[in-house]
Amino acid sequence: MSSESVWTISGEVHYLEEIELAPNATLYISLQDVSVPDVPGKLLFQHVIRDAEKGLSFTLAYRAADVTFGHRYAISAHITQGDKLIFKTTQHHSVILDGTNLANQKVLVSAYDGRPRGTRNPDRP
Repeated sequence: MSSESVWTISGEVHYLEEIELAPNATLYISLQDVSVPDVPGKLLFQHVIRDAEKGLSFTLAYRAADVTFGHRYAISAHITQGDKLIFKTTQHHSVILDGTNLANQKVLVSAYDGRPRGTRNPDRP
């Protein structure tokens, strides 16, 4: 058995839309090292919850060996329905990995319509 320290980050993913997720919705929540700008974050841990429902609780684990002093870390999430992306994080959700358990993290995901962020819907004035 390894004596390596493992800590957890727990919380809930939520969205503002007043809808229920379909039974085939899946939540993906990730912990990433986002220290290098303009490059996708290095995945440290991902948790997948199938048959997701509104008010989605999660727990992510990280090891002391995963943490590098001076690096920046963030949580991201997205929800799919079948093969279609329907929600994703649009705001940076940073976390400080200092060797303690983190609780009550609230991660907001926003509806995804397939357009790049900041693009106007041509069907709306």
